[in-house]
Amino acid sequence: MSPSSSCLALALGSLATILGSVSPAAGEPKRHVLDFSGQGSAFVVKEPPGWFADSTIARAFGADVIFYPVTGDPHSPGTPLVRVLVMTKASTDTGAELNHYVNAFRSRYRNFALRDGSATHPHYRAYSKGFCVQGKFCEYVTYLNPGQSSNLLLSVTLHRRGHSVASSELTAYQRVVASLEAN
Repeated sequence: MSPSSSCLALALGSLATILGSVSPAAGEPKRHVLDFSGQGSAFVVKEPPGWFADSTIARAFGADVIFYPVTGDPHSPGTPLVRVLVMTKASTDTGAELNHYVNAFRSRYRNFALRDGSATHPHYRAYSKGFCVQGKFCEYVTYLNPGQSSNLLLSVTLHRRGHSVASSELTAYQRVVASLEAN
């Protein structure tokens, strides 16, 4: 190895140490683990590949943090949006809380398709539903109950205007749900 190529290898190695390890399969850096706290709640969530996390404008979207594709604009109607909201539990029956959400949705939109959600969590009980109003939007919502020792309820919603959710968008949503941890 020539002196210039060994210097380049050393510089690239140092850069990899600073930036984090690189996944050779995906060809992109490991996703950020984001730690949020404030107003009596704290949580950790991972940024899915190809998506950007934003907490600076999240309140405008009714959330604590939002995720959207890195090539998208969260203000654009064509951009799918994942919203994470941490709430105080209203009851110990998380399924009933999701049913309340479904009933509110039902009273607002008459012709919608209700689907079972497909999001799960490795540690928390997940309650998930999907709603689609043809030609207008699709929305998937998951409520996570961190357990009896927590007074928090975690809500993750994927919203897509205009048409149904693409499988890659649903995968990103499922990754956000699975990565979410209350502190």
